[in-house]
Amino acid sequence: MNPHYKDSVIVFGLVAPVLFVVVGLGLGLHFRGKLEATYESRLNHHQTFKSVERERRALERNVQSQAPHMNRWMSLFEQPAATSVNTFFRDFQRDFDATHFQQTAFRPTTTAGGIGGVSKQPSIQLHFAFRGTYRALQTAFLELETRMPQLQLDSIKLSRAANQNVLNAAVVYTTWQKQ
Repeated sequence: MNPHYKDSVIVFGLVAPVLFVVVGLGLGLHFRGKLEATYESRLNHHQTFKSVERERRALERNVQSQAPHMNRWMSLFEQPAATSVNTFFRDFQRDFDATHFQQTAFRPTTTAGGIGGVSKQPSIQLHFAFRGTYRALQTAFLELETRMPQLQLDSIKLSRAANQNVLNAAVVYTTWQKQ
């Protein structure tokens, strides 16, 4: 072998390939770590997406099951809430003796308060005062909230009346209005 070629053969035949292999392995290990991190991140994102998608489908099924009631609920927004609630309590009073249930005050306010004050949805507050037995008051509020789901109870204050069998109730409802 010619001595002039000996250095070239060692450099290009042995050192350069070994150097390329070592650099290639180093780069491969470096990018493998990055690829694994990216893969784990995307896998977690995909699993989160799948679980959110399952929850969305379950909510859609729940909403679809309520579809028959939507027209009735939306029609509640068309009627003035103060009139509807007042009519409800007037009708409810007919079923009870005045010593068991009596509406003593009613004051609607057009300014939003309570939770309606911090919401962008238009709302009004309805202030009521009642005198009645616990059972009659409980039944009245239960029936009202069942028939008018757009009402939200903001506050209720109960106090004992002079007659020990009767309670005084001051109730404030927020009712949502159609935009």
